[in-house]
Amino acid sequence: MRTGGEMITAAIPKRVANVIIGRKLAELRVACRMSQAEAGKILDCTQNKIGNIERGDSGVTLPDLKALFEGYGADEPTRERLLRLARSREKRASRTALRASFEGTMREVVDLETSAHRLWQHNSMTIPGLLQTEPYMHSLFRAARPSMSADQIEVAIALRLRRQAILDNLDQRFWFVIDQAALERMANMNGSSTIQRDQRKVLAEAIDRPNVEVQVVPWSVGYYFGQAFTYTIFGYDSDPRVELVHMEGLKDGYVTSNQEEVTDYLTVWEHQRAAALGPEQSRDVLRV
Repeated sequence: MRTGGEMITAAIPKRVANVIIGRKLAELRVACRMSQAEAGKILDCTQNKIGNIERGDSGVTLPDLKALFEGYGADEPTRERLLRLARSREKRASRTALRASFEGTMREVVDLETSAHRLWQHNSMTIPGLLQTEPYMHSLFRAARPSMSADQIEVAIALRLRRQAILDNLDQRFWFVIDQAALERMANMNGSSTIQRDQRKVLAEAIDRPNVEVQVVPWSVGYYFGQAFTYTIFGYDSDPRVELVHMEGLKDGYVTSNQEEVTDYLTVWEHQRAAALGPEQSRDVLRV
């Protein structure tokens, strides 16, 4: 079992490591009652550079990290933990790793999926990729424009199925809130109700997994805050705790660790979860 997030440290994505280190350095600086400008004198750099490091926008080098430890009077356990985390950023993933099959934002999303302690996702018009059946995937990929070849579709399906394997990791927790619109959009996929029936069954069965929750927001709720957004929150039980958000777009969307943006999405998530039926009530809806 993991304790305090240490189990997944070796696999933690570079951006997450930078955010954890940056926020911890900010805590140490504030504890010393030192301004960012004063901290800049330790490294002979600008206040802007210190701000970038503390936000995790840029990674601090090992020499600079050690210099800041001295300037802030960091204790030995903190030094060791952050140095270990900083060194882990340099490890290269295997060429056979799942992330190697993706590019851009999706490569980072796969890194986050496989390492986060918590994954919370709201879907407005489609079923979450981690819970999709193969026929449902096939229908979605066929609808893409420009059209994908049959071989491209098969590769895309195989990769999505590989991503779904993370649901078997009981050290991770998954929570999905799905708008009823996503369920009804399946009503005539491929000219029948087969895909819809099988997909609903898979969603209902997912509720029985010990690390998965599925909630449906029914039509009867009417409008609810953020109903049009499809996004994922990735949470890490690190010190300090970190969340990142992947907001889906026309293509890959974007990932943000900006605290203000993340806080906004956490607020939206709480409202959406409150608007949804409970898991057992959702199971009843899915079985209709």
